[in-house]
This record gives sequence, C-alpha cells and structure tokens, in this order.
Amino acid sequence: MPSEKQFSVALSTISGSAFPNILKLFKGQRIDSDFVGRKLSAYAVSLVAEPFRWWEELRYRNAIKALEVPESPVFILGHWRSGTTLLHNMIAQDPQFAFVTTYQGVFPNQLLGSKWLFRNIMEALMPDKRPSDNMKLSPELPQEEEFALGNICPYSLYNYWYFPDNAIDFYDKYIRFEGVNDEVRKDWISSYTKLMKKSMLYHGKQQFISKNPPHTGRIKILLEAFPNAKFIYIYRNPITVFESTKKLISSTIHTLNFQHVNESWIEDTVLEFYKRIINDYENNKHLIPKENLVEIKFEDFEKDTVSGLKNIYESLSIKGLDTALPLFQQYANSQSKYKKNSYKFSREKLDLIQKHWGFSIEQYSYGLPEGMELV
Repeated sequence: MPSEKQFSVALSTISGSAFPNILKLFKGQRIDSDFVGRKLSAYAVSLVAEPFRWWEELRYRNAIKALEVPESPVFILGHWRSGTTLLHNMIAQDPQFAFVTTYQGVFPNQLLGSKWLFRNIMEALMPDKRPSDNMKLSPELPQEEEFALGNICPYSLYNYWYFPDNAIDFYDKYIRFEGVNDEVRKDWISSYTKLMKKSMLYHGKQQFISKNPPHTGRIKILLEAFPNAKFIYIYRNPITVFESTKKLISSTIHTLNFQHVNESWIEDTVLEFYKRIINDYENNKHLIPKENLVEIKFEDFEKDTVSGLKNIYESLSIKGLDTALPLFQQYANSQSKYKKNSYKFSREKLDLIQKHWGFSIEQYSYGLPEGMELV
C-alpha cells in the first residue's frame, strides 16, 4: 500500500545547516531559476534556527568536550541499497548503542536543546515511508550521518544532492580527500567526532553504531580518527543494487536539488559512484586489522538476520550479545510482513550493468537475481 504522504517536502535538508555553513555551500554554485524560492526558504529556516545553534553550543560545549568517543565504534559499510539500513536498524535495537536519528541527521546543530521545536517540524514534513523501498520513516529511527555532516561542515559527499553538477568533484574531495589540505581533513574528523559525541549525549550511551554508505570509501580517514574501530561490510547483487539505487535517487533528488538533473545524469552517476566506492573499499580494506572486519552477503543475512548478527558480534568480539539477542528477534518478527520491491530488466540493461560493474559481479560471485523477470 502506498504511503499516505508523498515524498515531496517544502524544504531541502540543507535547511538544517548552520547559517555560516549554508553560505559556504551556496557560494559559487549555479542555482536554476525555478529553485530560487527553495534557496530562500532554506536560508530563512537556517537563519531562524541559528540562535538555537548558538544556545546549544554554549549550553553543551563543556559536556561535549568532556565526553570521550568509544575506543571501538562500529561502522556499517556498504554501497547504497545493499542492506545497510536493515543491518543498522537491527543493531540499533542493542541498548548499548547510540546512533544518529533522522531528526539528528537534518538538525545536527539543534539536536540536544531544541528537539521540542525542530523534531515536530520534521515530523510534519516527512512522508511515512521511504519511496525507494517502502521502509518506515520516523524522526527517531536510525539514519546515516552524511546529511548531518553536511549541515555541520561543508565537507560532505551529499552536497551532490543539492548541486549535482559537482557530484564527482564532491566524491574526490570528501571521500578520497584528494586535492584538499590537511585542515580540511582535520575539520572533517573534528566535525564527525562532534556529531558522534552529540548523538551519544542525546541517547545517554557510551557506544556508537554508524551506518553511512559514503564511509565505505573512507577507510583511511576513519582509521586515522578511530584506529580500533570495528567494521561490518555488507554487499548485495549489483544487478539489484543498480535499479534500486536509481529509484532512490530518482525519487529523492527532486525534493532537495537546486540544479536540474535528467535520467541520463542519474544513470551515469549511479554507475560511476558504484565503481569508485567499491574499488576504494577493496583497495583499502587491508588497512583494517583482520579481527576488526567482517564481510557479509545480504542475500545470506536476510534469510536469518538474528543468526547473522550473532555471527557478527562473535567475529568482532562485540560485547552485549546476550542482552541484544531477544531484541534482535523481536525486531525481526516485526519485519516479517515487509515486502521488497521487485524489478524487471531488459537484456540491454543487464548488458549495461555487466559492462560497468562486471568486476563486482565476478568478484562477489553473482548471477541473475532469483525471481528476476526479463522483459
């Protein structure tokens, strides 16, 4: 059944940016004429929210500074639409973990002291489900951190949602950190650490679970910041991932962007991002100590998620499994009626995927997804 709310909101997520940051993000960017109103709305919301950011900085500065980040935060890695959300939602049932929520992701500068206002604004504007996969949406559900990072500092891959003309440039600068100075790297680490600490204060927890697909290409800088971090890499049939990622971007970008895109841009970007992030992961995963990395196949994990989580906890020596197991089972039971999207493929489309992503299909030993219909 379709969501009662359509995925169309009055404000772009950039509206949650700190006002000095939003000025940096828009500087030098081309804005298509029919998005000028969206830009002005984003400026207005950011400006109205600015005093709340100042108050939060003053009120919680010492508490944030005094809080120590976990020695071994847990990072879920994987390309978009590879099962990272399911894995994140399940591990977040473990009461030891803090995580970034959807509310925190959009308003990271007002997440501690102004929830009474900004959370209600979000809830009023959000649809009930994600258009890409029909998964439930709520301000308090676990969310990836990249939008939050982009609203704290200007160094985020997800700037491409707003300014798609520069998508590849954002990847090179803010995933690979190519062509940027050390100050950018340090500022990114500082901003991300601050976000993690604020989330931990919000939840009152001492451990942190991250799900952020862009991190899949950031192994070097994550290890620089958190040398004892633990990593879970989840991968999925690239044929399924292709169409699902296209749907994600097609159904979402038009609510956020300030530059027009067409179907060709979407397809080219999906193809290019996948090649880059999978190769960056495979080229750098050797930097992770073997005992701190576990790789799982989505198709195996979804068959028995609770057993899959048990294996993850044991492989990475994550404490708290006995407490978490019944909560994992409870969540798994609650998702038993969830139905995934199905896709039809032409031979031409399969040839396109094979041409660009054949390296991954071969590496991960995939064929045509079970039950997939060719048209």
